Amino acid sequence: MTWKFEHSMATSAKKQIIWELYSRVESWTIWDHGIESASLEGEFKEGVNGKIKSEGQELSNFKITFADPDKGFSNETIIDNLGAKIEFIHTFSSLADGKTQLTTRIIVDCPDRYEMEKGIGNGLSNGVPETMENLARTAVLIEKICRSG
Repeated sequence: MTWKFEHSMATSAKKQIIWELYSRVESWTIWDHGIESASLEGEFKEGVNGKIKSEGQELSNFKITFADPDKGFSNETIIDNLGAKIEFIHTFSSLADGKTQLTTRIIVDCPDRYEMEKGIGNGLSNGVPETMENLARTAVLIEKICRSG
């Protein structure tokens, strides 16, 4: 069974700054308050593994499955005891008005429909809009600091 979620928003933040925030995995906790820690075992690029500890959860492994500074990145986590695969797809693009469109998609494949929808899906998607707002605010703040400095 597959469960999907998507949320988009526009921001005045430039995609280069968004990319910098995404690609510095150890700093995800600054703008994603649901993450206690995150690390990467190498450069931020396709095929590299990392570890993430979400609030109230055990440490999980993830793998970067796509990374492009002009488009975004995706990563996947396997939850062996549930037979589940969770894919996070984070994209950004330039809009005609000079803003940046941010989109986060979550795709969960899990044989247990209840666990997929109630346990995993809702738990992951609940904080996405706030997290994306935090990311955008952090990027705008960094841009202001860089311009004034």
